[in-house]
Amino acid sequence: MNRAFLCSAIEGLVSSYGYHFQLSNEAYFPTTVCRYPAAFMPQPDFVSMEGRKRGRITYKVVLRLAKQGAKLSVQKRNNLINDMEQEMIDLFVELSRSERIAVVDELTITTLPQAFDAHGALVVEATALVTTIF
Repeated sequence: MNRAFLCSAIEGLVSSYGYHFQLSNEAYFPTTVCRYPAAFMPQPDFVSMEGRKRGRITYKVVLRLAKQGAKLSVQKRNNLINDMEQEMIDLFVELSRSERIAVVDELTITTLPQAFDAHGALVVEATALVTTIF
């Protein structure tokens, strides 16, 4: 139940920023993007649980945002990456304000150096530990 809530909350936030959201297996990442801007998230990994009937579950969440970048100049690509990093920060701040989210911790954001598709997309990846309440 917590995993479903977490995935749904992230999908809603990402969609509100105009991204096409895809929840899928890591191996399918390049093939699941059907339009840009795109957001891809593999299933969150269960990290730990505290409590029995009431408590917390912590998940490791990996989220990738991708935008078209093939024909952009270096300056425009850098500006787009900066914008995507700020969007990622904003997304996780909003997620931390969700009803059943206790804390978002250890947020790291990286730019993937290689293009994962033939379209030259720019990809920013965030990893965080998200603790949910049950």
